[in-house]
Amino acid sequence: MPGVTPLAFGIAAGLAAAFFSSVSYLVSRHHGTRRPGGSRRLLVLAHLLMGLGCVPVTWWLLPEASSLAALRTPTVWLPCLISTVSYFGGQACLFYVLTRADASRLSPLLGLKIVAQAILLTLVMRQSLSLQQWLAVALCGGAAVVLQQGSSGVQLKVLGLLTVSCFGFAIADLGIVALIDGIEAAIPVSRLRAGSLAMSLTYVLGALLVFPFVVAQYRRQPRPVVADWRAAAEYSAAWMGAMVTLYACIGSVGVILSTILQSTRGIMSVGLGAVLAHHGWHELESRVDRVMFAKRIIAAALMTAAISVYVWQGANAS
Repeated sequence: MPGVTPLAFGIAAGLAAAFFSSVSYLVSRHHGTRRPGGSRRLLVLAHLLMGLGCVPVTWWLLPEASSLAALRTPTVWLPCLISTVSYFGGQACLFYVLTRADASRLSPLLGLKIVAQAILLTLVMRQSLSLQQWLAVALCGGAAVVLQQGSSGVQLKVLGLLTVSCFGFAIADLGIVALIDGIEAAIPVSRLRAGSLAMSLTYVLGALLVFPFVVAQYRRQPRPVVADWRAAAEYSAAWMGAMVTLYACIGSVGVILSTILQSTRGIMSVGLGAVLAHHGWHELESRVDRVMFAKRIIAAALMTAAISVYVWQGANAS
């Protein structure tokens, strides 16, 4: 676009990715609590729609049709399978907990993913972290403590499932990196194109994995109705909006800044929650006083700062 620098475009795209992520959490909470089993149906129907939508994208991203044969290697399909399964495990837990607590409480806590990633890197992959990264992990834990103080905290069961979700997302992230490396080694594509192809492949595989569950939904009562498919389309639009703008951000300003910009979703979720509560949407967001609102904003900002330090130091170390 004339007059728009790559930096300005990348920042706008990154903030848009954070915004769409925040909206997707609200959509999940809204539709997941309206009917029994709503979150489960939303999960499988939405990912079936997103997977079907990614089929032509996958085909377009491949340099040629014969490239599919080159991707049939363990260095591609194994990390693809691991990242997809762990992602769905994380999403299933997240969808469930969003029916039990406000998105403005839970979204900042997703920053605990860097704690999960630090544990996986050090204990499983035997990689060392810098002192600054460990300080970022401690800062992230401190932000979680702030959110848990007083009536702003979430139930222990919800916190446990959210922790499982963070581990699932952390494993998925590591799997995506391995998948991108495998794609780059298998076919001649750029890093950004390999990343986009990795994303689309995981959603196509995800659609194949959830298809039996969709069939099972039509064999039981209550079956998915038009409202369920509409809800799935709404969530898919919000989530894929987040993914598209995230990759646009990565292509413009790189992984480090894009990760930092996306981490502002916690702050945005708190702000959106306050607006919804103010306008009477109490089934989505509980109304809180100014002290509680300030506490959530501070905790979300601490999470963003922790993620910024973590990814910046990790890039410098590598």
